[in-house]
Amino acid sequence: MLVGIIYSTEKKVIAKLAEGLKRGLEEQGQSVKIFPDNAESFTGLAGCKLLLVGSFVTAAFKPRTPKRLNDVLSKLSVVSGKRSIAFVAKGGMGERKALVALMNDMEKQGCYLIDQQSFASEEEAFRFGKTVTIKPA
Repeated sequence: MLVGIIYSTEKKVIAKLAEGLKRGLEEQGQSVKIFPDNAESFTGLAGCKLLLVGSFVTAAFKPRTPKRLNDVLSKLSVVSGKRSIAFVAKGGMGERKALVALMNDMEKQGCYLIDQQSFASEEEAFRFGKTVTIKPA
């Protein structure tokens, strides 16, 4: 199955988490395409059966999805109806609220959320990618 990962490039830790997820998913035999939010092209995203979207805690008391990531999600009509998983980097006071903000923005774009995660490290993301059960749509 083809899996797509879109992530915010504003914090390097999110790129590392995306790489960990990619390695784990590939280890279980999935094909994975990674798309940073500053990518010039999102070719191949339409064929993805599962979408993972990564963000970070922008502020402790009123976190929101980073503007560039939110803009990308709003411009990509192909995300509508995709089975999706939201993820954020663990740590800080606004972690849960940041995850909720990301999930709300994903749902506004038509994503069908099946899970949400927060990861403390690339290794933790790898373990999740390696063990997550992916059901065909």
